[in-house]
Amino acid sequence: MTERPHQLTQIVLGDAPDAWRTAGFAVDDAGRLRLGRTELLCLDNGNLGFVGWAFDGIDGDLDGLATAERHSGAPAGHVPEVHPNGISSIDHVVVRTGSCRRTIAAFEAAGLEVRGGRSTASYGAPMRQTFFWAGDVILELVGPDDGEPTTDEATSIFGLALVARDLDVTATAMGSLLGSPKPAVQPGRRIAGLRHRDAGIGLPIAVMSPHPH
Repeated sequence: MTERPHQLTQIVLGDAPDAWRTAGFAVDDAGRLRLGRTELLCLDNGNLGFVGWAFDGIDGDLDGLATAERHSGAPAGHVPEVHPNGISSIDHVVVRTGSCRRTIAAFEAAGLEVRGGRSTASYGAPMRQTFFWAGDVILELVGPDDGEPTTDEATSIFGLALVARDLDVTATAMGSLLGSPKPAVQPGRRIAGLRHRDAGIGLPIAVMSPHPH
């Protein structure tokens, strides 16, 4: 299979490493963990949630979303990638915008290609979902649908969807921190919501079953 360009290599969070440990992730002393090909770095700076991210072959901010080069000097060594909760990778990162046209243009200018999209009212008001591949991670951009009013709302990271090798095993391991699995929008998959605030994690997080073969 051809490698998809512009791998999402790092997500930097302000969360405390212990918050992710509480949710069953293995985190090293530098605040790092790995999910698939992406490293997460927890700065424990008191500002929970997204701080920045980094991609192979992309320099500069993406429509105001900060790059993370300044955090690339973490100590060398093995970053934990096997986690007690059974979560193995990132399925997609949800990006929210007040103007899909503006953010799509910024992503495309950086070299990310639109790989699909759809209109939906599944979450209430009509919205547009646009999808990009960043290596093995999907970026799901959500914002006003065509014809709906746009705003100057800053682009932000709304949440993460992670993949568990076996969602039932993960649900047992995480106990009350994970909601009950239910059918996902994607056929043949299930999804459960992490009670992220109970763990002290800043971003909303969903956990999904693997893609069906």
